[in-house]
Amino acid sequence: MDTTIVCLPPSGAGRSYFRAWPRTIGAARVLPLSRPGHEERMREPLASSLVAAADDVVARVRGGRTVLFGHSLGAIVAFEATRRWVGDPPAALVVSARQAPGQPSRAPAPDLDDTALLAVLRAWGGPADESVAGMLLPALRADLALSAAYRWDGGPTGTPVTTIAYTDDRVVDAASVRPWAGATTGGCRAVTLDGDHDAARSAPPSLIAVLEGVLEAVFDGGIGE
Repeated sequence: MDTTIVCLPPSGAGRSYFRAWPRTIGAARVLPLSRPGHEERMREPLASSLVAAADDVVARVRGGRTVLFGHSLGAIVAFEATRRWVGDPPAALVVSARQAPGQPSRAPAPDLDDTALLAVLRAWGGPADESVAGMLLPALRADLALSAAYRWDGGPTGTPVTTIAYTDDRVVDAASVRPWAGATTGGCRAVTLDGDHDAARSAPPSLIAVLEGVLEAVFDGGIGE
């Protein structure tokens, strides 16, 4: 059975966030997705809610065995997607740099002025060119609003979860990541890697190794069966 790692980007970003990632990890292909209104989907209306963004993922992924990887906002979109999946559920969910559902967020407020939001974008690894960065602000502001408005209803996913926290993450602290164990009935494994909040962008070997371990467990029947 073909296996795909579906990668969901953080606030303000599209599939190009994963441009440094390999096209395959182990025997699985890597498939980054953009949310509506982002990058190649810029002409589409932005998602009206985080759940709508999750529904969009479910509608776009078909066939084969799926592992979902979400970074920051992408992690909670991936979580909600597993709960709304049609057909065979994802074999595994990997959540990177995201506090557990129901935990308070340190993310910037969506109503920051443009100057402050541009500073956030640069701090998160956005383009240095101010005119290019300015074009990304509507998507970033909309994503921050999705995150701020999201309220978890308390329902868990049945998908096994691997959490990834980063030692130098100033946005998400390790204590807010631990409660992910209560958001799944499929078991939860916690990993801490060196790096800051944007560490996933560069596909560090330590992160790829975690994903290889998840895939090995999937292929061996340890999870996702």
